[in-house]
Amino acid sequence: MPIRKITSSPKVLAVSLILAIALLMFLGSISYKQIVQLGESADMVSNTLEVDMEINQLFSYYAQMQSTELKNLLSQDTLGISSYEIYKPEVQGSFLKLRELTQNNPVQQRILHSVESWQDSLYNSLSIIANIPFQKSNYSSKDRIKINNVSRSITQLNLLRNQMYQEKQIQLAKRKEEYRSQISFTPMMTLLLGMFALFIFIISFLQINSQRKKTATAEKFLQNILGSTDNVISYFSPIYNTAGQVKDFTIEFSNEKIESVLGRKPIKIAQRKMSELIPINFKNGIFDELAAVIEDGTTRKFEKYFAYNGNKFWFTTTAVKMENGVLTTSVDTTSERMFTQNLKNLNEQLEEQNNNLVETKAFLNNILESTSNTVSHLTTERDANGNILDFRYLFTNSNSEKLSGKLVSEVIGKTISTIFPYVHEAGLFDLMVKCANNGTIETHETQYTLKGKRVWIHTTINKLNDGITLTSYESTQIIHAKQRLLELNEQLKVQNSILNDAEAVAKIGSYRWNIKTMEATMSENFFRLLDCEPNEFIPTPENYRPFIHPKDLKVYDEKLNLALEKKIISNFTYRIITKNGKVKHLQNSGHFLKTEFIGVVKDITKELKNEQKLKDKNLELKRTNSELESFNRVASHDLQEPLRKIQMFISRIMDSDSGSLTKQQAEYIDKVKSSANRMQTLIKYLLSYSRINKKKKDFVNVDLNLVMEKVQEDLEASIKETGVEFVLEDLPEVKGVPFQIEQLFNNLISNSIKYHSILETPKIEISCKKLERTEIPYDFQKKAKLYYCISLKDNGIGFDQVNSHKIFELFQRLHQKNEYSGTGIGLAICKKIVEKHKGHIVAHGQINKGATFNIYLPT
Repeated sequence: MPIRKITSSPKVLAVSLILAIALLMFLGSISYKQIVQLGESADMVSNTLEVDMEINQLFSYYAQMQSTELKNLLSQDTLGISSYEIYKPEVQGSFLKLRELTQNNPVQQRILHSVESWQDSLYNSLSIIANIPFQKSNYSSKDRIKINNVSRSITQLNLLRNQMYQEKQIQLAKRKEEYRSQISFTPMMTLLLGMFALFIFIISFLQINSQRKKTATAEKFLQNILGSTDNVISYFSPIYNTAGQVKDFTIEFSNEKIESVLGRKPIKIAQRKMSELIPINFKNGIFDELAAVIEDGTTRKFEKYFAYNGNKFWFTTTAVKMENGVLTTSVDTTSERMFTQNLKNLNEQLEEQNNNLVETKAFLNNILESTSNTVSHLTTERDANGNILDFRYLFTNSNSEKLSGKLVSEVIGKTISTIFPYVHEAGLFDLMVKCANNGTIETHETQYTLKGKRVWIHTTINKLNDGITLTSYESTQIIHAKQRLLELNEQLKVQNSILNDAEAVAKIGSYRWNIKTMEATMSENFFRLLDCEPNEFIPTPENYRPFIHPKDLKVYDEKLNLALEKKIISNFTYRIITKNGKVKHLQNSGHFLKTEFIGVVKDITKELKNEQKLKDKNLELKRTNSELESFNRVASHDLQEPLRKIQMFISRIMDSDSGSLTKQQAEYIDKVKSSANRMQTLIKYLLSYSRINKKKKDFVNVDLNLVMEKVQEDLEASIKETGVEFVLEDLPEVKGVPFQIEQLFNNLISNSIKYHSILETPKIEISCKKLERTEIPYDFQKKAKLYYCISLKDNGIGFDQVNSHKIFELFQRLHQKNEYSGTGIGLAICKKIVEKHKGHIVAHGQINKGATFNIYLPT
């Protein structure tokens, strides 16, 4: 709202001009003097208000700097910026403006000089307390001195502010005195000026108009100041009772700030009585303070509580008597009051927390010492760039001695790299650095060697201030239990998977039957065995009965009654007729568990058919075996008898008539003799090959070392002839048929001797090692867990590896008969003997580099 006009309107000036003409020189001179005095009074008020506002503004910044910095200290605001850095530009601007406004007042200038000195002291004190670390308990005496230095600087600045207020009041009083003296001097000049009034009437009019414009400009400037300030500025006119005492005030003027307090615009409260609009002022003492200013004429400063329409404020008010009324400047100190109260409450809370902290510390000590875990706190050690170099122990409980074997006194104060250097290799140190830098909770579990044994240690890492807390415990038993549980779970998964697959693959169905509730469940595959969809009917004995073959109902009922009476399920076979009319044979088996029968049924229709086929095959095999036995008798007697006669007659011819035979006849006789001998060897090997399948008695322990001695005795002639060198390791005992084992190694060694190299001394190396079945790379039926790998290696002519399987087949030879003698049965016999002993034989060879035969026999 526009402020109340001090100057007159143009109409009033016109009337005044007429009156001035009428009243001549007296009224004209008086009007001129009053206009000049009014302009000076406006300039004085404007200057006084600006000085007052800047003083309030400057010293409010100081108070805010103090309160903000103390708040940061008490709330551990480590991210806040120091208050003086925030307010410093505003403080500097306000200080310079105040210096400019008081440049004509040497006293104010000297006070400002002192203010500048204490301002620098405040900056220094605030920068010091900004670096005080947050304390959970009471601050140290040194820190308290630093905090008190701030309060001392603020106190000195407040004293200087009071001095500036006093000086301002003195200047205001002087200007009033000057105004009074000018007023008293005016009558003396009235007569003299009146003589010239008519002469200078036109000049006076122009001067009056000029002064009016200046006054209007000053009033506009004052209005802008009053509208932009954060303070509430009001002017009150007293209302007197009949006794001449102030009984009320009329609100003549308030700036725009009053709306934030009363919720009404200044124009709405102008000319209203204080008792009607703000009756609270008569209770909180504000009226009494204003009345005292009117009566005493002295400036008063006071802080009062103000409540209006539910809003609560604290105002620090400066009341100055101006003309016949009171000019008030009120500063809202509600936030400061709240901060002070909060600070007081916070101090009380801190004291209470400190007491609680002492109790908590004792409680935590008891917990840490009684826990079975190792609890340690370490602080970080960093380089100039803030990188973590190591961690140093500040605390560890007594349980660490049990875990690591190191005394607490040996650990405290030492770095973790010194005490436990292996944390770097284990990866724990890197997790500690990550936790300290990022504040994340980390866990670590690995094996360490502590007190001479390998143990698993589980560690949890938590950040605490600039350090970390380690909580560790031995988790060896837990790890082993987890591993065992995982193994059992894996086995259970495998078994469940096998069971599910087995039902489908093996044509098996399962069922559960509760004999109390008579409720039953059937697996999906059980329904499929009946050619039904899963859950196509409710599984009950009554609903299942129609599927039973009519001829097997009697057996089924008997078994069912037996199960109900004696709680025993016997294995039995019965037939069913499926939904599609197929006849199937089912085999039932199960057991009783608590109140339930748990069982399985298996479709054995195909098995029964295969069983019948097997019986037929067995009969056919028996006939074949009988024929083979007949062949063996023929081969062993009937075939060999004429062969022996051929050999005998050839021998007689050679003995009696060798001299009369021609060379060609002698060659024919030799070929017949060689063929007869080869035929005899072939028959012999065929008999050996066929007899391997015959049933033998239980295997016995066979010492392979003795077998090798026997084989070398049998092959003594060929060994001496070829000069073969043997390299034998100590060989084990194996379960087997002795003469077959001898035949196995006889065939292999004679084979190596036969195909020896003529370029170097023949050599046969025989070694043995024990292997687990998983270590054997060859595919054969491995029933035993452990096998002996017996290797027979020679340096003979070798063979191409592509023929490694061919050499074990019947009548297969890699060389012509005229190159090397043989029947092509020897290695086939070896393979059959090894397979008879549940083993496996493989051959590896390179041409002209020898051959190696590996024999795998169960241990």
